[in-house]
Amino acid sequence: TLVSVSADALAKDLVANYAAPQLMAGAGLIAVTIGLLMSLAGSRDIVLKTGAPGRVALRSMLGAISTVGFFLAYRELPFAEMFPFIAILPVFAAVLSGPILKERIGLAVWIALAFGMTGMFFLFPDGIPGVTRGHMFGLGASLTGAASIVLSRGICRSHTHAFAQVFYAQMACAVLGLLLLPLVWKPMQTQDMGLLALYTLFLLATRWLMVMVVRLIPAHVALQIGNIQFVWMVLVGHFVFGEPTGANVWVGAGLVIASGLWLVQAQRRAQTSEGKRRSAAAA
Repeated sequence: TLVSVSADALAKDLVANYAAPQLMAGAGLIAVTIGLLMSLAGSRDIVLKTGAPGRVALRSMLGAISTVGFFLAYRELPFAEMFPFIAILPVFAAVLSGPILKERIGLAVWIALAFGMTGMFFLFPDGIPGVTRGHMFGLGASLTGAASIVLSRGICRSHTHAFAQVFYAQMACAVLGLLLLPLVWKPMQTQDMGLLALYTLFLLATRWLMVMVVRLIPAHVALQIGNIQFVWMVLVGHFVFGEPTGANVWVGAGLVIASGLWLVQAQRRAQTSEGKRRSAAAA
């Protein structure tokens, strides 16, 4: 969570001075270069091979759109206020698994969505007039990011390595950024180029660590540990960006966290009940 927040803080710092497409192009090119070097070093199947090229392409496109949305939201919103848009991703993913993967959406998913959306409303203490472009960017980024996550679950069944999904997602970011780059190009200082490279390394490290974590501990435990990220974001927002965190953000984040915990625990109970049913049937 600390590595992830570090990447987010660097993104917020950079997007204050450079347009999102320029940052996407730079970070994407760095990530693609790392992937190609790994491929040349003997990891070609891990980096490039996929059993579902169409779905990988769609996932990569959605991931690139989500990246643009998060960059734009970071530019507009206080750092800690971004947490609910990140934390609600698993809930949106559970809802989207129905139309995308044809999975049954249980009552627990809708209850979790209700909790999460209530938490999101707490970000707008002034009601609808309090909704800004940043909030719309964040919501759009969450929805497209969740769709990308759901597609990733399906792609994992097609003998596609996790790093290949990361590689093609970064390639999509690089392509989209390069297409828009002539419209927003601004010369980068050497220091900012170094920060962009560091951001890319933090981003790749976060995704690699996530894969390692879910191999070592159950996913529901990993998701609950991930909630610590809100504390880091409040601290970074206060001490690095000088941003206060209002009580409404704490309440909203708490409800979004509760929605994720409810969903995870409900899924655990459902899996346990299904396991007992199958054992009884086998006996």
